[in-house]
Order: sequence, then C-alpha cells, then structure tokens
Amino acid sequence: MRSNRTYIAPFLTFLLVALVACIKGREEPSASVPADCQQFLVRYFDAWKSKDIATLQALSFYLSPEERSRLPEGSLETWRESKNKLVTENFERVTRDFGDFKDYRVLKAKIGTISPTDRLAANTIDSGIHTEVVCKARFAKKRDVHVALYLIKETEGSPYIVGAWNFEASL
Repeated sequence: MRSNRTYIAPFLTFLLVALVACIKGREEPSASVPADCQQFLVRYFDAWKSKDIATLQALSFYLSPEERSRLPEGSLETWRESKNKLVTENFERVTRDFGDFKDYRVLKAKIGTISPTDRLAANTIDSGIHTEVVCKARFAKKRDVHVALYLIKETEGSPYIVGAWNFEASL
C-alpha cells in the first residue's frame, strides 16, 4: 500500500492549476470597439508606453471648427502651446502617481452620433461621432487604473482625437 505522501504533490499541483484558472476566469472580457477606434487606441497607448509625448499632444484636445473660427487671429498657436503643456503635465502626473504604462484592455465603449441640431441639447462640444471608452490599464506602481477617454471625430472618415480623459486608480 502506498503512503499518502505520493498523492500530495499531484493534488497540490491540481489545486494550484484550479486556483489560477478561477482567478483568470474572473477578469472581465474585453469590449469590442470599431476598427478605426481600436487603431486609435493602439496608437494612443503605444505613445504612453514609449513615452512619446509629442504623439500624445497630437492626439489630444479637440477644438471644433466653430471654436477655431471664434479664436482671435494668432491665438491658435497660444491655444496649442497651452494644450501641449497640459498634456505634458498630465503625462508627468500619471507617470509619477501610477508608474510606467504597461498595457490596457477595453472594458466598455459607448458610441453615439450627435447632429449639429442636437449639439446644444446634448450639452457637448461639437457634433460628430462621440465615443466614450473605459479601459483597464496596468501601470508599474498601480496595477489597475481605469482610463476614461472621450473621443471625438467630426465625420465618419475623419480621425479620432481625445476630447477629455480621466485616469483613476481602481479600488
């Protein structure tokens, strides 16, 4: 008759595998987004990973044609400089608080089209395609950070741009 010790190692291995499978199964599945939105997210988060602030600046802050037309002559460059400074400060703050960016996955996305006539009722900055994306991102210091991005594109064929963002540690 064999001793119980010969069965302990296989039993512990089985328990460990079962535990890992249960933990992996608890993660929320990634939400799907349109292909052009996914391409934008890849480019945006690749810029975070590579610390490419110039790309983050180029992809951030929407200014509608209406708002651009209302700016005094010569002030668009001042607006860009202040916008770029804010993007840089945000990158530095998030990196200081959460560490280096590692990866992300989309938790949910909500896409809507706002017509020029519905813009005021929707209380939004401009008409076009508005996409709210919530991602779960991993950083070096804080493993779970919720990243909320408010993306805007003026028409179906135009590129996305970040209109607003929020980075918040998950509880």
